[in-house]
Amino acid sequence: MAATGSEAIMIELMQDGWEWIKSERFHKKEADKAKKREANNPMKQCVLKYDHFENIHRLPKEIELVEGAPNLRKVNGYLVYGTGQPTKSGFQNALQKIFEGSGTEVKKVLWTNMRQEPVVYMNGESFTPRYPDKMNENMEFPGISGEDIQWLQDSFVQTVKDRLEESKESRSIPKEDKGKVKYYRDTYAEHPDDRVNIEYTVPLDNDDALVTLNGLYGQVKGEHEFEEFRLPIVDEKAPKEENFDDILDVLRAQGPDVACVFNCQMGKGRTTTGMILSCLIKDVLHGDANKTYDVDGPVTPDFGDEDEVAEEKARLGQFSVVFKIFEYLPEAKVAKAHLDYIIDLCGEPPRGTGLQNLRECILWTQTKHDFEPKLKKPFWKQMSVNFIERYCYLICFTTYLKIYAPRGFDFTFMMWMDARAELREIISRGMKSFNWD
Repeated sequence: MAATGSEAIMIELMQDGWEWIKSERFHKKEADKAKKREANNPMKQCVLKYDHFENIHRLPKEIELVEGAPNLRKVNGYLVYGTGQPTKSGFQNALQKIFEGSGTEVKKVLWTNMRQEPVVYMNGESFTPRYPDKMNENMEFPGISGEDIQWLQDSFVQTVKDRLEESKESRSIPKEDKGKVKYYRDTYAEHPDDRVNIEYTVPLDNDDALVTLNGLYGQVKGEHEFEEFRLPIVDEKAPKEENFDDILDVLRAQGPDVACVFNCQMGKGRTTTGMILSCLIKDVLHGDANKTYDVDGPVTPDFGDEDEVAEEKARLGQFSVVFKIFEYLPEAKVAKAHLDYIIDLCGEPPRGTGLQNLRECILWTQTKHDFEPKLKKPFWKQMSVNFIERYCYLICFTTYLKIYAPRGFDFTFMMWMDARAELREIISRGMKSFNWD
């Protein structure tokens, strides 16, 4: 809604530091807004869920294990890292490794948390809020801002502290559990319904033992030059178009000697997405502009039987929706070759050092779908749809980067997509009809 003339003047004055100009109506409106938000605060219903689970570290033995930072790895040839949500000591160990053991002089670390769900720390370990009846599912807040996540984190810390105080006075709680915080930890399985949650209680180590993620950053920065950034993305889904612009804006401001670190809970899907975006942006900003990438050719029938041909096409990302993008946007073919090169570097060994290949995982969901019981098939089909959308958007964004880097990005990605609305329709139709071909 457009502002009135007087409102526009007030906004301009406030931007210049004239805070006192805010009217009584403004303060009442803000108070009502805060009251309504608090009344609908989901954190009051949530339980604490421990981030780390059994066997969370999945990297091969030849990649050095950094204690407390599960799945910490570096992309070969790039100052780009990925990790699961570290413990407090894990943060410190990871920063030490990056600044002192990267093999390249690192001036600064930009640490990007890709999680949409709030994160808090208790006794140096990371936790996230979950609904009691959905403890195996991440909370989702589509379109949430970093400021709103911070409010949720602050609210959850306060909720836990309030419960702690209530437990000290409660007659229904056993004496040995008074003053202790209850949390849950699961036994990991790929399908959420197969995970089992176990309840624990623990006392707080001290008054500062329960903090938000932002509070934890303040404790671990040390003397290093360190900047934190939040890019909230729903787990296993494509970033929003504005997310691509946000990460580009932040990374454009960084020099080539800045180490970019990304994390989500395990350090898998969202983390790998961030790592890929960082490598691509570093390439177009600081890399060799004349470097070329091999465009994969057609998979011919002499490759094998019909099933083998279809599998190889899927492994290479040769899906019908991708070819539709090529028809509309021929430049996307070269962009896909660049993207695939980076995806492989950020993916699983031997080509990469990571946990997941964001192209080949689409084929993996088909394997899971075909061999799982009927009741679980919809879960894997939906995941495949999410993955193909993510891959298509990565192709589009890579195309945009290669076109607009020489122009100084005088057009945002969202504007570029607005001007090519057919791309959104192609991706949308491709998702609706997607069947791994």
